[in-house]
Amino acid sequence: MYKDIDINEIEKLKKDQEMMSLKRAPTNMKERFGQSNKDFLEDEFKQKTVGLVTREEFKRKRENIDNLVMQDMKQKQEEETKRKLELKQKRKEEYQKKTTLLSFDLDEAGSPQKGYGKNGQVDTTYLPDMNRERKIEEMTKQLAEQYQKEVESQKDSLIDIQFQYWDASTCSKSLRIKKKMTILEFLEMARREIIRDFGFLTEFSPEDLIIVANGMILPHKLSFYDLIAHKVKNRSGTLIFSFDRRKVQAKGQEYEVEVEKSTTCKIIEKFRYEKIKHIYPCSKWENVEINKYL
Repeated sequence: MYKDIDINEIEKLKKDQEMMSLKRAPTNMKERFGQSNKDFLEDEFKQKTVGLVTREEFKRKRENIDNLVMQDMKQKQEEETKRKLELKQKRKEEYQKKTTLLSFDLDEAGSPQKGYGKNGQVDTTYLPDMNRERKIEEMTKQLAEQYQKEVESQKDSLIDIQFQYWDASTCSKSLRIKKKMTILEFLEMARREIIRDFGFLTEFSPEDLIIVANGMILPHKLSFYDLIAHKVKNRSGTLIFSFDRRKVQAKGQEYEVEVEKSTTCKIIEKFRYEKIKHIYPCSKWENVEINKYL
């Protein structure tokens, strides 16, 4: 019966038994006062080879220990590689999470289209921004154009101005003009209106006349729009011109006109004013400072 047993099989069983005993050894380094698995296996090898052993047994045990050490090192390498991959993936996810805070533009479909920019949740107004500066420039240009259109519209609006020759010997007259008309242009129109009553004015040009409104001598270069828009006042702080809006009909159309409600302008020749400017009421008249409004 025993003769049928192969000696090689007996050696294989011994080898497997020794491997199992080594694998059952504690591998926690803390259980052996900080020893590594390799150090522990070396101790086990020394204990197994204490005493008399044959050369074949010593060689077999050495091979078993070396195999276990290699397996342990391979397992540690795999765990380290796995740990590094997990750490790399975690950092990648954190980076992707942070990049979602960057500014996005929406395409036509309404989905976010990534664009280079700054974090919209952070105050970056103190930093240079070409897109922001371009938008501000465009908005400024639009506002300037809009303002210019409104100014031109105001200049084209109609006003009624009352006037008379300075001595008030005749009834006052009225002219409907656009605000953009200059004082010099108005003097020419007014001169033609009162020339019927004062024929000697034919000898004078508009440059030879002055116009006084509410105690203020108006410069020829200024327009009525300049005086109204800047709210020019006289010495007592009263506006030179004050208007009421009225709706009028003309040629089948209705439109608004601003009518002067309190001021009647006085027209006088320059040479005459120089002779009597020390006499009331001329002594109370003052010049509008043109440099303030040009």
